[in-house]
Amino acid sequence: MPQITLSLRDETIASLQRDFDAFLRLSLKLDPQFVTPSFEDFLRAKLLDNPMPLTEQAVQRMLTHGQYAWAKRALDKEFPDVVEILIRQAAEHGFAFAIRADWTAEDLVKASREWATAIVTEANGDVSQVDMLASQIKSAAADIREVEEKMQTPAWRLADSLRQRVYEGKIAVETSVGSTAREKLGELRGLLRLGIFYGSIQKQEAQQVLEYLRSLRPELFIEEPYDGFTRFAGWLRSIFSPSPRTPRASRAPR
Repeated sequence: MPQITLSLRDETIASLQRDFDAFLRLSLKLDPQFVTPSFEDFLRAKLLDNPMPLTEQAVQRMLTHGQYAWAKRALDKEFPDVVEILIRQAAEHGFAFAIRADWTAEDLVKASREWATAIVTEANGDVSQVDMLASQIKSAAADIREVEEKMQTPAWRLADSLRQRVYEGKIAVETSVGSTAREKLGELRGLLRLGIFYGSIQKQEAQQVLEYLRSLRPELFIEEPYDGFTRFAGWLRSIFSPSPRTPRASRAPR
């Protein structure tokens, strides 16, 4: 390696030594464990017009423990809070963080801790953050049904439409007569099954609707023999049974 030999005056060397001492004093004040460079490294930095003569060890020490370590310490301390803020603000900007509708409280706690552990492990974070992060994930999560209602997803609109169709079907069974009433009852049963499947109607609620109609129209729940005479009797009922009247529209006064 080529070498350069310098001949400097005593006052120049003294000035460089004072600068070197000041650099060490300032660096050690900022970080008592700062890895100090040698006077030769300091002089080499001066020749290269580098105002910060740092060795590789010094740079590593500064980034991990020195004056820039506040960023890492702050991130380690506030990391769970940052995740909680992201999740909480997601809903304010049209995003959502949802959990399964069939999860129990124990399922939510277990899944939150597993996810928090995976995040901290992959980020090489402190394991002490797992409990706090899991708690914030658990508190920020929302039921998928609440999210669907708030965002009016296609599934929620379908479920809401089913509830309306069930109500209309119930009214149709109450007001229809003859074979039409039986057809409407069959349609209503199908709608109730769909409503239970999509979660828009509870099973107990569907049973209450059918029990109400059974008490109101018990003849519709009696299974009739499907023979020729029964079909002929049903045809006669459909002809001679009075159809429900529709109210006439009143004329507006002139």
